Formats: sequence, structure tokens, C-alpha cells
Amino acid sequence: MATVPVITFKHTSTDFIIIDSTGDYNAVTNLTGWGAPNTVRSSAVTPTMNAVFVSPSGVSTTVSLLAGNFADNVIRSQSVYSALTSSLSDGIWLVTTNYTGFTVSTYTLRDASIKCALGKLALGDMTSNDYAELKMLYDKMVQAMDCGEYLLATEIYSDIQDALSGCAPSIRTSCGC
Repeated sequence: MATVPVITFKHTSTDFIIIDSTGDYNAVTNLTGWGAPNTVRSSAVTPTMNAVFVSPSGVSTTVSLLAGNFADNVIRSQSVYSALTSSLSDGIWLVTTNYTGFTVSTYTLRDASIKCALGKLALGDMTSNDYAELKMLYDKMVQAMDCGEYLLATEIYSDIQDALSGCAPSIRTSCGC
């Protein structure tokens, strides 16, 4: 089998990290990983690596990836927060990572503000029914992302944002439209 690069992400309110989660080739557990008989990571990880981030609002930003970070057997990741700060927003992002010989497109959900809002709501800003309904929507959105249903996840994200801003008729918040 050939190498199939896997890109994942870690999000916090103060960081956005791109991670090469491909792993090393193993004849039993990882047939599509880096290394013989597949592509050796060092031949794909070069100084010309980059990732194109398209924000939920459509803003496209190309970020150079440091080959040393991805060639390292331990690190294999890089924070891209500072390069995206001007357009960094919550929502569903499309990220296209360009290795030498490989292009990987991945969607990721940046949800720091929703997690923060849900945490505050859980502390008593809303009735327990409203919190339960929003938490259920959030869980459905995460599940839709996990299943590759990005359009559905985007619609649910919009519903959650409406609810948190007070625009959803079935969920009452202390904020208005």
C-alpha cells in the first residue's frame, strides 16, 4: 500500500496546531504510514511544505510549514496561530496541506467560543433544558464532522450561533438579536 498522509488539528482559545498523524509504517498496524516500503517521510517533508487555510468566511491564508517540525520523529506538528491571527475565527475550516508529492485536504472544526459559551451556560445562565438542547446540538455537530458531513455540521454550527445570540425562538438566552 502507499503512504496516505493524515492531518489532524488541536485547537484551544490561544492556539491552532496542525499535526501530521500519519505515523510510521508497520506491516500489522499501519500499512499506509511513512517509511519503507512506502514513501520515506524525509522525501515528502521539504522546505517547500505549506498549508492553505480557508476560514469559515472564505478568507484564504497560506502558511509555510517548517520541514524540521514535520521531519522530527517526536514533534511532527506546528502552531499556525500567529500566521492566522487576523482571520482566526470559530467555525469549519478547510485546510489543504502540501507535501512534496502529496496534497491532503482536511476539514476541521474550531469551536473555542462555543465551548466557552456552553461552559458559562452550564454554570446557570440558562435553564437546564436550554443547556441540554444546545449541548445536544453541539454533540450532533461534532458527530457530523467525524462522519465527514461538513455541510450538515456548518448548518448546525449556524443554529448554535443563532441560539447563543438569542435569535433561536426555541432557546431563550439573556442576549438579544
